[in-house]
Amino acid sequence: MFNINIYLHSFCVGALFAVATLPAFAATPDAARDYPNRPIRYILPNGPGSNADIFTRILAQKLSDVFGQQVVVDSRPGAGGMLGIDIAAKSAPDGYTIARGNLPALAVAPHVYKKMPYDALKDLLPVSLTDNGQNLLAVHLSVAATSLRDLIALMKANPDKLAMASPGVGSAGHLAGVLLTTMAGARSLHVPYKSAGASIIAVVSNESQWTFAPIGAPLPHVRAGRLRALAVGADKRAPQVPDVPTAAEAGVPGYYSTSWAGVVVPKGTPPAIIAKLNSAIVKVLSAADVKEQFLQQGAEASPTTPEEFARFIRADYDRIAKVAKVAGLTAD
Repeated sequence: MFNINIYLHSFCVGALFAVATLPAFAATPDAARDYPNRPIRYILPNGPGSNADIFTRILAQKLSDVFGQQVVVDSRPGAGGMLGIDIAAKSAPDGYTIARGNLPALAVAPHVYKKMPYDALKDLLPVSLTDNGQNLLAVHLSVAATSLRDLIALMKANPDKLAMASPGVGSAGHLAGVLLTTMAGARSLHVPYKSAGASIIAVVSNESQWTFAPIGAPLPHVRAGRLRALAVGADKRAPQVPDVPTAAEAGVPGYYSTSWAGVVVPKGTPPAIIAKLNSAIVKVLSAADVKEQFLQQGAEASPTTPEEFARFIRADYDRIAKVAKVAGLTAD
């Protein structure tokens, strides 16, 4: 389990790492050779208690063990993840600030918001993909649909009557749902909530009727019989719910949506430091216990090279650009 000592208040973390804003450190060759010789700040652009929080803290503890230096999680939620990523992008490029760069902040937000505080493709450098998780489509038990085809038929017969809950505009859940309705030629009322937990509770209480969320959030309610699972978003079934078909199998050919994240650093971070970070992350994510912990939370530990992660981000960035244009996806 992860170390509770990593849970530090953001104010304390900010004070601890105030020195990290000094830019002179990054330029010296010794900086890469001796890296890391002090604590590393790991910015989490999500709130506490989320799956993202769990993944980040597992990785932080394991990296602390590898480096012999504390990797401290600094939770900076807000603006759909953009707040935390913007802080990371504007931090000193010395390897002592890393961040959890995720699908919403790196690949969705640039196509949803007219004004971005950072350039997702230019202001950050990829280190490694860390986790790639399933999305699970679940409905309230009162919804007269026992399959995805049933749900699509209901939405087509009742345009904008069934409410789709998501953790907010530009979230992975929002994208998954919009992609589904767009590809299926159906219409549903999007209801954004302030968090993944709030959106799931809304469906459990029938305030909204369905959601297409990262699997870790709705799965406990599906297992408890409070929600009905109809499909998963990836191109293969989820081991947690092997009897639930993929959306492509269940009636929307070609459908694909996952929830991914990885480690990114500010532009200008020395390649030697990025290489050290990547090596440590790959080592941690290749361990059997970490793979199992990630799988229990609904995602696969997915280490890559920096170059592979860069191509991964770019591919989703371009794919989502097309979806956003067709669906009219916007926060304005």
